Amino acid sequence: MSHIAARTPGVAGSVPCAFTHPLELIPWFRRWPSSRGRDFIYTLIWSSLIALVFTGFALLFDARTPVLEALRVNMVFAQCIGLVIHALFMVGDVAFPGVHRTRLPIRFAYYSGVPIVGVFVGYSAGAFVLGYDDFLHWLFTPRGFASVAFVSLLISAVLLVIILQRERAARAETAVAQEQVRVAAAEQAAATARLKLLEAQVEPHFLFNTLAHVMSLIDGDPANAKHMIERLIALLRTTASSPDGPGTLGGQLGWLRAYLAILELRMGHRLQWRIDVPDELLDLRVAPMLLQPIVENAIKHGLEPKIEGGRIAIRAVREGTGVRLEVQDTGLGFDATRRVGQASLGLANLRARLAAWYGDAARLVIEDNQPAGARVSLMLPASGPVSA
Repeated sequence: MSHIAARTPGVAGSVPCAFTHPLELIPWFRRWPSSRGRDFIYTLIWSSLIALVFTGFALLFDARTPVLEALRVNMVFAQCIGLVIHALFMVGDVAFPGVHRTRLPIRFAYYSGVPIVGVFVGYSAGAFVLGYDDFLHWLFTPRGFASVAFVSLLISAVLLVIILQRERAARAETAVAQEQVRVAAAEQAAATARLKLLEAQVEPHFLFNTLAHVMSLIDGDPANAKHMIERLIALLRTTASSPDGPGTLGGQLGWLRAYLAILELRMGHRLQWRIDVPDELLDLRVAPMLLQPIVENAIKHGLEPKIEGGRIAIRAVREGTGVRLEVQDTGLGFDATRRVGQASLGLANLRARLAAWYGDAARLVIEDNQPAGARVSLMLPASGPVSA
């Protein structure tokens, strides 16, 4: 009839128990977290339900029983007993804070003893309120004492069985949650390892091509060779300072600026690029290597094969509670490049990375760009990666 337990033993120490009040036997009432105010209201509701049940039994055994009178009497007794037990458990929780985590025999004695005392005190208070002096006298006879004690023990035993079942369920839920965390951590570690493998494949290829281009410029155009080495150093410095996990959008843009600056020296007038991102989004937390593969695909499969080259634009805008990252190019277009295995593989890896870091909260959209080229958009939550 009252507040029962606050915490129970878990898998690794103590975990919050999913059962803190008898009314939580009804799943709908588990929607609100336990508090003194909530438990007091729950006790009033629980006691009222018990009064209705006993009134129903009275009518079942004697249909001539006045309904309103029976409900009034049962309601007074139920509320008095429920509030007294509630108060006794509150006092017990303060006086014996560890009782809910102790051994089963002690808990059984506590859960049984408190209701027995509460029932006798509550019955006495109810009889006093209703003016039932004869009932009050009967209550303290051996027969009355035995009857009330038996009913109290029966109710306490049922509640204890329910509590133990809830404890086992809580331990099972905790074990499942811990396993899910372990699996998620393993998946994220695997995704990070795949990311590092991709970086190890991309960076040497780009580095060797750049160094070969520098070698070709040293004799005929030493000034441009120097500029390219300076930008390559800036790119390597940005790469070395990049975090293994989530970083900022500004950090990724720094890498892209150095990357595009090198390609601009290599491609000359065939490459034009622009980055349009407001300062307020530079500190946005994003998963690693989101824009790099998109830009690399746009350059390698869209602009470089095109004789006249083209333009690439990178932008970011807020959209409601999310952020849209967009890469547009005027190259050959996605239809012309989707047959290229490496481009498709890069996009597949990007989709897998989005799923690993954002779950269902991110989207990748590939569209034609008018009048030519492709537009790739990433819709991300502004709150950052879910797995961060």
